[in-house]
Amino acid sequence: MRIAFLGNGAFGVPTLKALDDSIHKVVSVVTRPDRPEGRGRRVAPSPTKTTALELGIPVAEYEDLKSPQTGRLLKSLNADMWVVVAFPIIPEALLDIPALGIVNLHASLLPRYRGAAPVQWAIIRGETVTGVTTFFIDAGVDTGAVCLQREVGIGPEETAGELADRLAEVGAELIVETVVLVESREAPRIVQDQAMVTPAPKLNKADGEIDWCSGAIDVVNRVRGLNPWPGSYTFFKDERILVLRARCVSEEEIVRGRVETTAPGTIVGFLEDGSPVVVAGDGVGIALLDLQRAGRQPANGADVARGQRWQGGEHLH
Repeated sequence: MRIAFLGNGAFGVPTLKALDDSIHKVVSVVTRPDRPEGRGRRVAPSPTKTTALELGIPVAEYEDLKSPQTGRLLKSLNADMWVVVAFPIIPEALLDIPALGIVNLHASLLPRYRGAAPVQWAIIRGETVTGVTTFFIDAGVDTGAVCLQREVGIGPEETAGELADRLAEVGAELIVETVVLVESREAPRIVQDQAMVTPAPKLNKADGEIDWCSGAIDVVNRVRGLNPWPGSYTFFKDERILVLRARCVSEEEIVRGRVETTAPGTIVGFLEDGSPVVVAGDGVGIALLDLQRAGRQPANGADVARGQRWQGGEHLH
């Protein structure tokens, strides 16, 4: 079967490799043009384009999915079906081009966590189980009929980046299974239960600012869920500090520099290894295990505390 792969992000790379390794032919990878990225703003290809070139798969770049030129380009691929992973919303006018439909890989158990950031929101909301879903794209956003799903547990300290890497590998296997079912005309089409819908809207940098008045577990889950992007941060005086890793701690773990206060955001002491502990809105302490000061490399919390000369009683905001 002839398959066109539509994708931009790294999440789709394992799926592209799995399809290339299957009996099916990936006739083209459709992806965005190269663009400036990172601090240096160097022009770079999308992860899927890089992988396609390594595998010897032809690449087609789009400028505007709604343009007539893009429509003609996609039709010219003469693909039986499209597989979509980490790609913008496909205009309704293009949905009928592939004869066997368009299958999308989504990083949640739909209809839960529809939207642009399902992995992040699952962790932020304290979920212990998530998964991947293959579904047939329709005119809505993540609303199409479900084909296959697979559950994946979430580790208690797992970050969004770590979980996304695992889900990408599981999703690649699920896509290959889905393609087999589509080709044989045996693919399930399960209508999503609207009563079970939860949103996973796009996140931005402002979402990363820590509210120390929140409960400790909520703060820790947000730190996990926003790592690596957009990142959680707090301020000491006028300096923004990224919080890369944190965990809730008991009072017994605070062994020095203890400060008796429940004012949220206050450093109330230090762990045996020197990691600073900040009190949250519910009175529970949060150990800051890995931090990153502005313009510096990531470091463990103890080193940052020493560099900042924290003794206890300092306030983060």
